[in-house]
Amino acid sequence: MRPAKSSRTLCERAKLRRSHLLETARTLFVDQGFHQTGMAQIATASDIAIGQIYRDFHSKEEIIAAICKSDVEAWLEEGALADAVAANDREAIKGWLRRFSTREQPEGRCQLIAEIVAEAGRNPRVAEIYQQVDRRIRQILSDALTALNPSGASTESIEVMIEHILRLGAGAVCRRITTGQYCTDQNDKIVENAIFNDLEHLLLKHDQ
Repeated sequence: MRPAKSSRTLCERAKLRRSHLLETARTLFVDQGFHQTGMAQIATASDIAIGQIYRDFHSKEEIIAAICKSDVEAWLEEGALADAVAANDREAIKGWLRRFSTREQPEGRCQLIAEIVAEAGRNPRVAEIYQQVDRRIRQILSDALTALNPSGASTESIEVMIEHILRLGAGAVCRRITTGQYCTDQNDKIVENAIFNDLEHLLLKHDQ
């Protein structure tokens, strides 16, 4: 029994260590950028030996991938959407879609998204991570929009709306970072309405 307990304790400690490391790296990435943050800095700031970091993550890109995976899973709440779709709860589905506006996005998360995009332009591995995240988000958006259109919008219409949502959302993130003084609740609400009002009408109109 003791070896099993010891194994569980080691596993829990490893999870806590990895979690602490990812949070430390996240802070450094937001404050300094991916490109300017090295593994040695992460080791110093986290107080975790650099050798241990490399045993947990083989590269800085793996740390970025782990942060992205954790953030996307927490943010998307795919289970909540699946429950809403199963219950045919259209209002809950629309409520879930509102997470793609920036009105309630923490500033740090917006900055991290911008860092990912910037690093993807110069780092093929980060570009691959970004593309994986994009595909996952597109798929779950497709599930949500399809559920809102039981009459059957075309695949092309769904794709147009997905791109519409993602472009406006990404633009709002950039504006929040660079010109935050203009990102008032009123302006954010306008962006949100542009993305989310009358989704069914926009989808069906594109089919005509």
